[in-house]
Amino acid sequence: MIATGLLKLGYSGLVRIPKMTVAILFFLTVTTLVGAIGTVSEPTSWMFRSLSIWGGMLLFFSLAQFRLNRRQRDNLLYILMGSALLQAFYCLVHLLVLDSPPDWMSQSAGIPRGIFQQQNLAASYLATGLLIAIFLSTVPSFRHRNIFLKAIVLLSIFLCSLIVITSGSRTGILAIFGGMLLIFASRYRQLLRNRGRGLLLASVFLTLGVLAGNQIDSKTGGLTQGLEKLSQASRTSEDPTRNDVRRMMYDSSLELILEKPIFGHGIGRFQPVWHDKKATYLEAHPDAAILAPRLSHPHNELLYWGVEGGLIALSGIVVLTLAFLKVCFGLGWQRGGAYLALLLPITLHTQVELPFYISQLHWLLFISLIAIVATHRVTTKAFQLSRYARACMLGLGISLPVLAAIFFSHSLLASRMIFQFNIAQTKSFELLDIPSRNIYFANTADFIRMQTLLNYAIKTDNIEITEEYTRWAEQRLIQMPDAALFSGLSFAFHHLGDYQRSYQLMRRGLSIYPTTELMLSAQKMLQKLDQDKGLPIGVPVGSGATIHQPTN
Repeated sequence: MIATGLLKLGYSGLVRIPKMTVAILFFLTVTTLVGAIGTVSEPTSWMFRSLSIWGGMLLFFSLAQFRLNRRQRDNLLYILMGSALLQAFYCLVHLLVLDSPPDWMSQSAGIPRGIFQQQNLAASYLATGLLIAIFLSTVPSFRHRNIFLKAIVLLSIFLCSLIVITSGSRTGILAIFGGMLLIFASRYRQLLRNRGRGLLLASVFLTLGVLAGNQIDSKTGGLTQGLEKLSQASRTSEDPTRNDVRRMMYDSSLELILEKPIFGHGIGRFQPVWHDKKATYLEAHPDAAILAPRLSHPHNELLYWGVEGGLIALSGIVVLTLAFLKVCFGLGWQRGGAYLALLLPITLHTQVELPFYISQLHWLLFISLIAIVATHRVTTKAFQLSRYARACMLGLGISLPVLAAIFFSHSLLASRMIFQFNIAQTKSFELLDIPSRNIYFANTADFIRMQTLLNYAIKTDNIEITEEYTRWAEQRLIQMPDAALFSGLSFAFHHLGDYQRSYQLMRRGLSIYPTTELMLSAQKMLQKLDQDKGLPIGVPVGSGATIHQPTN
């Protein structure tokens, strides 16, 4: 779509500028400058993050280059709804085929995840599809659509609501409830036309979906579990351990923002600074819920940008949000209010998790919906390009999708090779050759290789490899304070006879990961090594704590 938009821009001699263009340019400038001026911890990670942002905005402008009438705009919504329906079928297989789904599908028996990593992602995506289907049933063109498309809309309402209910996701349940209120408040006249037939049909299929979802057994607990989690989250309490670990994540992230409110701690610096803060926070709040695994994101998009980019980065998000609200209000309450409802599920999800960083499909859906809203009113301007500029545009239009397809295919193969290496009984480093040559998976392949080499070095008493590991791990630990690195580096120094540094690293790791099973096991193994060598135990036995996992 980006390539097609570039070709149309270059050969039509016309550029179509949506209303939100100035706000988007400000957002792009701010987020890019924050990375260019500030400290960037991991350049590769920041590069892909920037490419996602710029790619999303380029998709937005490319869609704006096509003059869409109302029917074509509705057709695009049908396509987006269809993608949610495909995910709903995928999730339904996970719920009904409990023994063994087909090999080409992800294995998630009893948990409706679709192609996503977790059921909460599927819930917010399908909640968006459900609200799109309800909205399409209210548009004037719906009456003139063929019976097949009408059936698809009603089927989407049924299946999407069924899957969201079985997912047990608080975000999905709240998004459906809030989104339907917004749609009814803005589209009640359209819903009540023809003696309310549209409202009746939508209500019947929605009710059937909820009832069917409540009857299907799932490992997530379904509607009952979702409502119970909502009830717990709404209770007022002074107990710092309530509502899983989000209070600890949010409080500590806010403290980090207050430490450097203007420019933040630097792009990619969230992990090291937050885990340092986690250790001091747990000392000050010993009764707080403890997050066992490493945290790469505070499960809140605003806090994430606030910690890394400060108020400068947040200003770009605020300006973009205000510009979008202005466009919606300019379209009138009937259509603008409904558009707000369509964006509610993913927007809500960004405030409790990290959908854009583990699902590019959510980012594409989000940008497409924004483009549909913003392209209602555009300004068209004529311009002239030289022959060489047009040739350059043609070259970009052809090469961009080709290069992207090559890179994505290589990345898919690299991911597969990493998976095969992890499940192989006998580790062959040849499987990591392709991932090592892929810029996206190179760090992952390097991490796996070095951790495997450390195990080999300790078993074979290879001092040279152990020293190589310590040099690599010390640098890696600065950017990624992972429990595996703390334990591995501690064992490496212990193997080299540097017991003091070994104990310091183990204590530091335990202060950040006091309940993580990997650290607790490493602590016991280190104590056993001391006993076997007749050394005084350098790391005291820690008190056991309850492990709390973040839930949604």
